[in-house]
Amino acid sequence: MSTIQIQRQMIGHAALVMIVALLGGFALMFALLGEIAIWPVPWTGEVEMPGSVRGWRAAHIGGLLNGVMMLAVALCLSLLEMSQRRERAVGWAMIFTGWANTVFYVFGNLAPNRGLSGGTNALGEGSLAGLMAYVPAALATVITISALAAVAGSALRPRGSAPRN
Repeated sequence: MSTIQIQRQMIGHAALVMIVALLGGFALMFALLGEIAIWPVPWTGEVEMPGSVRGWRAAHIGGLLNGVMMLAVALCLSLLEMSQRRERAVGWAMIFTGWANTVFYVFGNLAPNRGLSGGTNALGEGSLAGLMAYVPAALATVITISALAAVAGSALRPRGSAPRN
């Protein structure tokens, strides 16, 4: 896969992650209002949104920021001296990160423990939703730091000294 191909994949997935985050803005609005209401649509209905206003705000803003991070790395990739193998690894790591964090935000709002651990914690009991939030996010933490370390290493390395791997 060429640099341009992985960049295009990253940009496409970033856009999709951001669309989910924008839709999460509706969940935030419904949580704030306590009802499903979209003006000028005349129909409204009371709703008790799972999670919290804070959680849906995080899903909305955090998802957008994850998309921006994905876009930034995608657009910088061609400026860096990396092997194609490393470019692909960084690209797919960023794509995984965007989706893992999106899953975390949604399922964290559905989980009594907010998805902050694999089991019961100070916020609530463990659940399948909590596990589905926690596991991808925990993996993404390590994967994202590794990918961004590779980006930093490549960016800060003197030109012409790219590793061969």
